[in-house]
This record gives sequence, structure tokens and C-alpha cells, in this order.
Amino acid sequence: MAAVKGYIEKIKYRNEDNGYTVLSISGLDDGEEYVLVGTFSYIAEGEMIEASGRMTEHPIYGEQMAVESYELKAPEDTVSMERYLGSGAIKGVGAALASRIVKKFKADTFRIMEEEPERLAEVKGISEKMAMSIGEQVEEKRDMRQAMMFLQNYGITLNLAAKIYQEYGPKLYSIIKENPYKLADDIPGVGFKMADEIAEKVGIFTDSD
Repeated sequence: MAAVKGYIEKIKYRNEDNGYTVLSISGLDDGEEYVLVGTFSYIAEGEMIEASGRMTEHPIYGEQMAVESYELKAPEDTVSMERYLGSGAIKGVGAALASRIVKKFKADTFRIMEEEPERLAEVKGISEKMAMSIGEQVEEKRDMRQAMMFLQNYGITLNLAAKIYQEYGPKLYSIIKENPYKLADDIPGVGFKMADEIAEKVGIFTDSD
């Protein structure tokens, strides 16, 4: 079993229905490029990933890691934070602005974004409106990632999970647990049969009102 940790440089291929992804990362320890293949519920360029799996040799694409388990990590140091923010992960923040944000708030950058986003307006080039927009995007990304992982437990494809999240936002948790049949009414692509299967996994029985 091999293990690697680094930044996602490029998502080369992604199937939005089942999450099968081919991506390249830059290794944190050696700066080498590694190609990872596997199923990822939610992933974006610029994120930091720690993965383990088997190294395989593809006849056309060369050496790859078939990922068996992985964890997305919050950027831990200022270089990582700057790199993540400048990767295009947050709309409106490019490399130069990312550098100014991290220079100002240092290791506290992510806490500020999540808990006191209005303080981002202290950075040259960020208006109060933009500061709040950045804070909202950081929160949205975190909420969406959690939602995608939650919905996968019920056998929902990633494409459908994204539609459900866009329709309901944080309310989706109570809807799934209390009345998953609502999905059949509101979400194109969810039929009664699928709602029935979700209901069964949640513990709502067929004779329930």
C-alpha cells in the first residue's frame, strides 16, 4: 500500500454520476506529480488530499495510484492556504489577492473566512460586499461537501446529489429523514421507486402514511 499527500493540480476526467475521477497531484514531500484514480464524492482543484492505495501501471497513461481511501485536508500552513485560495477555488480571488489575504491574516486566514468574513475588507482590493461573498463561498463549499457525502449513503448518484443540494440546501437532511417522497415531486430524475429505496434505508416502512 502506498500513501501520498499533496495538492490537486488538475482534474483530468470526472464522471459526475458515480464520482469516478482521474486527477493529478503535486506531492507535498517531493514535489513529484502523481496520478490518482478512484471514486471521490466531492473534489476540486486546489484542495489538499491525503490518499492511500495501490500503485498500478496503465498501458497508455503510465504509473497511477488506484485510491482505496482518502481524506481532504484543510490547508495547514500559509503556503498551502495561499495556493488553495489562488487556485480559482473561490470566485473572484486570484493569486495576487490570495497572497494579500494570507499575508494579512497568516495562519488565521481560514478561521477569519469562516467566522469573521467581514474582516477580509481590511485587505486592499476587497470591498465589504466581496468579503461577505468570499465567506459565503467558503461555507457553501463546506456544506456541499458534507451534503454530497451524506446523500451517497443513500445510494444517490453525485449528479443527483448536486441537484438535491441546489434545490433544498441545508433543509435536505430533514427532508430525507422525514419525507423522502418529496424528492419524487421536486427533483427531475428521482422517481417513486428511488424515493421508496431511500425511505427504506431511512427506516420509513411501506405501510407508513
